[in-house]
Order: sequence, then C-alpha cells, then structure tokens
Amino acid sequence: MWILASPLRRRLSTAAGFGGIPGLLQPADWTSLARDAVAKCEGLASDVVRAPPTALVVSLLDEMSDTLCQVLDAAEFCRNVHVDEEWRRQAQQVCVELSGYVHELNTNYGLYSALARALRQHDTAAAASTGAERHASAAGVLAASFTSAAAAAGAAAGERAAEVSEAAAAGGWDAEALLVGRMLKRDFERFGVHLDGEKRDRMTLLTHRSQALGMQFTQNVLEPSQLGQLELRGGLAAATARLPPHTQQRFRPLAAPGGSGAIQGVACPAETSLLHSLLRTSTDEGLRQAAFHACYRQPHANLAVLDSLVEARHEVARLMGFESFGSYQLDSFSLASHPDAVATFLQRFAADIAPKCAEEAAQMTLLKRITSSGGGGGSSGTAAVQPWDRQFLMAARRSNEEADALSMTEYLELERVVEGLSELLRRSMGVQLQERGLEPGEGWAPGVRKLAAVHDTDGFLGIVYLDLYRRPQKFPSAAHFTLRCGRELPGGTYQTPVVALVANMAQHAGLSLGEVEMLFHEFGHALNSLLSRTRFQHLAGTRGPLDMVEVPSHTLELFASDPRVMALFARHRSTGEAPPPRLLRQLHTTKRRFVALEQQQQLQFCLIDQLLHGPDPPTGAAAQAQIADIMQSHSALGWAPGCHPHIRFTHLIGYGASYYSYLYAQCLSAAIWQDTLQADPLSRSAGELLRHRLLEPGGAKEARCMVADVLASSALTPSSTSGSRVTVGGLCGAAGGWYPDPTAMLRQQQLHA
Repeated sequence: MWILASPLRRRLSTAAGFGGIPGLLQPADWTSLARDAVAKCEGLASDVVRAPPTALVVSLLDEMSDTLCQVLDAAEFCRNVHVDEEWRRQAQQVCVELSGYVHELNTNYGLYSALARALRQHDTAAAASTGAERHASAAGVLAASFTSAAAAAGAAAGERAAEVSEAAAAGGWDAEALLVGRMLKRDFERFGVHLDGEKRDRMTLLTHRSQALGMQFTQNVLEPSQLGQLELRGGLAAATARLPPHTQQRFRPLAAPGGSGAIQGVACPAETSLLHSLLRTSTDEGLRQAAFHACYRQPHANLAVLDSLVEARHEVARLMGFESFGSYQLDSFSLASHPDAVATFLQRFAADIAPKCAEEAAQMTLLKRITSSGGGGGSSGTAAVQPWDRQFLMAARRSNEEADALSMTEYLELERVVEGLSELLRRSMGVQLQERGLEPGEGWAPGVRKLAAVHDTDGFLGIVYLDLYRRPQKFPSAAHFTLRCGRELPGGTYQTPVVALVANMAQHAGLSLGEVEMLFHEFGHALNSLLSRTRFQHLAGTRGPLDMVEVPSHTLELFASDPRVMALFARHRSTGEAPPPRLLRQLHTTKRRFVALEQQQQLQFCLIDQLLHGPDPPTGAAAQAQIADIMQSHSALGWAPGCHPHIRFTHLIGYGASYYSYLYAQCLSAAIWQDTLQADPLSRSAGELLRHRLLEPGGAKEARCMVADVLASSALTPSSTSGSRVTVGGLCGAAGGWYPDPTAMLRQQQLHA
C-alpha cells in the first residue's frame, strides 16, 4: 500500500512538465505525482462507499480510474521513450508500485458492493417501470372497452409508470452510465472480488501467476541466454560470405571444444530480427533451414511457460463460471461475443483464401526452380518449397521491383506526409493539425513535435505528440500511447485527450510506402482518442472491445495508398513533381505479391490462439501435436516437424483469445472503405459519417450497433457458402455472436483465385 502524502512533503509546481503534465519537472516528481493520485483516490473511495445507490457511484469510480490512469499511462509512456535513464527508472518504479495499488482497488469489496447495489437499484426501478407500463397498457385497453372507471385506472397506472421512470432517471442513469457500470462490475469480478474467501485467494494467486508468466514468456524472446546462438559449420559457414555485409558482421568465429584454439565455423546470436534477415537474404537453402530451426525451436523454455499460462488462464475462466478462457474474454461486450463465432469466421476465411494460397504456392515452386537453376538454391537445396523458403522467395520475387520502391522514397518526406494528413483531415472532417511549440521540460528527446488538433467549429480537440525517429533505449515498434483520456467534467466542460505516436524511422531519409501506411495506421488510433466524446474516460477512444479497437486504424491506413490521397503529400523532394502513374501502379502490384500466403500465416496464429484458449486447452505433447496439425492443414507450404510457430509469438500474451481481432478489423475496414469512402475518400459527408458513427462513440456503444450504423447502406453478400446469415452492415450471425463478412477484404486484396 502506498504511504499517503504527508503535510511536510513539498508541493508540486503547477508549471507544465513532461507531456504537458503540471508539476512533472524532474524524475523525482513521479513519486510525488503518484502519491497525490493515491491520496485523491482514497478520498474518492470513501465517497463511493457512502454514496447513494445511483449513477453517482459510477461517476466516482470513473474519476478514480482517470486519476490513476493519468499517472500510470504517462509513466508507462515515459519508461519507454525518455532519453534520460533516471526518468525511465523513476517512471518504471511508479508503474510497479501504482499497479499494486490498482490491484488493491480491484479487490476492494466495499467498492464492488457499492457498485453492485447501485446497479441492482437501477434494475429494480427499470423492472418496475416495465411492469407499470404493461399494466398501464392493459388498463388502457380495458378502459376503451368497458367503463370510465377503468379509464381512470389506466390513467393512474400510466402516472405510476412515469413516476418510476422518472425515479430511474433521477438516479443519473443513461445508456453510457449503465454500460460503464456493468463493465466496471465485470472488471471487479475478473479479479474474483465477488467469490468466497478461498476462491478469491485462488483468483488473486492465478492473476499474479498469469502476469508473471506473460512477462517471462516475453522476456525469454529477448534474453540471449534463452535464445542461444545459431552455429554454422562447413559449407554453411562458408555460405555466410554471400550475405549482405551488415549481416556478415553479426557472425563471429566458432571455436572448437577443448580449448585448442581451432575454429570450426561461425556463430551469431539467435535474435528474432537477425534470423528473419537470414531467412530473407540467404541464397543457401541449408543456411535458411538452420536459421528457421533456430527461430522456431528456441527459446524452448517458452513451451513450458506457455503451458503454465494456458492452465492458469483456464482455471481463472472456470472459477468465473466460463467453459474456457476464450468465452471469458469474448463476453457480451465484444463484437464476436462467443468463440464459436470466431471459429465459424476462421473456418470460412480459411476456405475463402485456400485456392489463392495454392496458386501462390505454385508460383513459389516455379520461382524456386528458377532461382535454384541460377545457383541460388545452395548445396543442400530441395525441389519442393519448404517453410524456410517463404521469406526468401517473397523477397526474390519483389527484388525486380525494388528499384521502384526505393525511388518512391524520393516522393515521401515526413514533413509533407504530416501536412498531407492534416489536409486530408481538414477536408474530410474539418480537423486541422497545428504545430505548437514545446514548453521547457515538456519534451523527452530531440525531434519530438507537438500538434494541436483543432476542429473548424468545435475548436480545440486535443494534443498529439510525434516521436518518430529511431534512437537507442526507445520503444522498438510503432505505437499509439494515451497520456490522458477525454471525459466530461463537472460544469459541462470536457477534458481533452493527450496522445503520442511513436515510431522508429530513419532521420533525414525519405519514407517507404509501408512507413506512410504505418503512420496513418497509428494516427487512426490517435483520431479515435481525439474525436471520441464520451461521458466517461473508461470508454474513451481506444478503450473498447479488442475486436473493434483496430477498425479505425485499419480504415485510416487504407487512405495512405489511395492515389487521390497521395496527391496531397507525394512530391519529389528535389523537383516537387508528383510520382508518375506507372510508379504508383507498380507499387500497388508489389504490395499484393503473395498476400494470400501472408494472410494464411495470420490465420494460423488465430487458430493456435483459439486452440490454446478453448474448452479443453492442450498442453505438453498434445499441444505440440495439435498445433502441428493446424500448420499442416492450413499452410500451402507445409510445416517443419519439431518446430513451434508460436514459441516467439508474444501476441499470445497481450491478445490471448483475441488475436482474431486483426482479421476482423481488416474485413470491417475494407467494408467501410468500399461502402463509404471508395467513391471519394476526401468527401466531407463520408468523413463526417466516420467521425460521428465510428470515432465519437469510443467504446460507449455496443460493437454490433456501431458496425451497423457505419455500414447502414452496405449490401455485401457472402463470398462463400456458409450457414451464417448476413445482417445489415455485412455482419454474419453465428453461435450467439457476430463476425464480419470477409467479401470486401477478399475483393480489396484480390484474394479470390
């Protein structure tokens, strides 16, 4: 438990510091900021347990959540991006300690019971209102048929119904308050607060164990001692001489055992990025096979870690009354609602792309024959395409087009791309991105930029920080971080959001089309945060179901490669000319190379994820055998015995039972594009539709209803036969849940054979 702030402790300055946060001017201020947040939450917690059973309880709990998240989210961001080690260390410490306090709140029975009491009071009033309305209706019918006395009774019953309804409204309940209340109750129960003592203790133990196992799995993927090294001898060692120079530099002489000093080959760290580089660039098939085995057999310890995690998650689900962790995760708040809907979707998607996958596999077979006859197969080459050939042959097929891809970077400068993105938002939604100067202490690294999002009638929407260039000790991937969520404040004002986009681009270099798409993708998350206008922060922006939260980002990503949008920012850095149409056509052709096989790989991970979180999750040898069956059944290129495709797949930790969300998002964004944006991606009416129906609701609207609203005019039909029905908006109903019809995505990516 945190020690609350004492009167002797110095007070924080009100000057804006890191990320614009008042008082956060030096690393030690993290501790003061966190203790102030805890002190405020202690007061709010006291208010909750004393509050009347109304929506006020939800408002107080949401304010507690917002108070803590403003510190935790900012600290999480700081520890991942700040150039100063002490800033990172202090932020890390606050993350650890505040997370412990959050767990205390999540298991606080007094808070839970106050919320449960308020929800029961609402439900009782709602039931009474429904009953009174029915009685009024029946009495009214009698009145019309019989006597004036019955008419008076009907009028009285109607008055009682109105009184009950007004009583419920007087409790402050609206649809969003009720949704947040039910979600908060579910969150409490996910920590076992409602269970009896023994089960509650077991839930706490399992929660901590799952978190520790997830961290261990991820750490093993990064830990050199767990990954080992790739050792090459004889002809395979000699084959490293044909690798790109920067890859050759990663190899070191491999000494023979016994201390004789003799050299028996070469070795390199079995890092994921390095092994994938070898799989893309080595012309020797034997070397590629060795790299593949190193990548998918180590860290071997992760097999046992994942077994333990799967068992812990399954026990959590059973304690909560669910048949599987998948059912536990995909409850009524998600779009899918049930794992059977996901299974139906994945089976259908697998059947839809199978012919195109077979076609692309045949193209790879021909390509391997050509490269092998030219000496590219290596001494240990085989005629059939193997799993370790996939990345190499994809790269080889694209190599003839690489010159075009490289020349495209001359047309894509970061500054112009940001300006073009701002112009796109101005035309389609009335939103401009205005550069603002950083206050002293507000930044965390050289090159950080601050943009204000301003609407032409609604005014200031929020702040977006851009931290896009690579540097040491920085978060390694592209990401969207929320520093502060939006929410309504007392008095009718609105707390505007603050977000940051992080990437690792090379400075003073043009962007690739992939980097532009990535920037648009992450800005889609930012728009979701900036444009949502929810009453509560608990459902603001990206705080919605996982199978919906990627839809805005995938939708905005589609803008990046549309020629009409590219015309806003694609200009040659020297001449200012637009890229020639031939270059744009070639880029789009290259982008579609082997896309079916890439989607099939995503499908494999989705199926593995669902298997490990199903009603009878396998572990040990059974898990390995069933995963091998998935790979053999759903890979046009087969699989290698003894290899484990999931051994480094860290999305199993953060997206347990929910990795299907990426395919859902691709299908939905493609449908949105074709239904709403394809005719004119710069259309103000289309942009306003996205703003009001997809972005403004945040997570405060039922996922199915949001999709139906956005795709109200869609007339999609199934792309293959199935037992599912298509509803308004292209959603298919299955097993008590929903999945998107994949027709639009199949059409967009030309996945029909």
